Formats: sequence, C-alpha cells, structure tokens
Amino acid sequence: MARVVTCLVGVDKEGMAHRQKISTTIAPRSYAYLKSLIALGKARNLAEALDLALSRLRRAERRARLEQATSAYFENLPAEATREELNLATALDASANESDFDRG
Repeated sequence: MARVVTCLVGVDKEGMAHRQKISTTIAPRSYAYLKSLIALGKARNLAEALDLALSRLRRAERRARLEQATSAYFENLPAEATREELNLATALDASANESDFDRG
C-alpha cells in the first residue's frame, strides 16, 4: 500500500529553512528507504530524508553527465592530443609512484 508523505522541502540562499510544503503518495519501498535514513540518524525527519535522497540523486546525475562529457571529449580528441594526454598521464603516474605521501 502506498504512503502519503507530507513534508517541507527547500533551503534559501542563506541556508535558512525556506520550505515548500508538498503532499504526495509514494511506494512503500520508497517510504521505507526514507524511514531508514531517519533510523540511521542521517536525517531527523521525512523532509530531511527526502532532501538527502534528492541531493544524492542530483549528485549521481551530475557525475553521469561529467562521465559522458569526459568520454565524448576523449573520443573526439585528435591523435596528437591523445598522445599528449597519454604522455601526461604516464608522467603523472611515475611522479606519484616516486612520492612518499606518508612523510611530512
């Protein structure tokens, strides 16, 4: 059975609670996920749990767009530029292997 969730969402540019009230029906599995975020202490209430879930979704979408753009960039790179990128990557790898990051 679907649950009706009513919560306030949104934050203004100063970080103050400027919330928009919404009321919607969600799947039981989604409701359980939101409640689990609260139970795990990741959110204090349904509104925060929904904000967190949407934030994670937006982050994943941005990451996917970046991956697509990066892939398209390298697929369309001229051969000479591809060789330069490979040389830079090789040099960076060698430099990182020579560095002792544990020493101060």
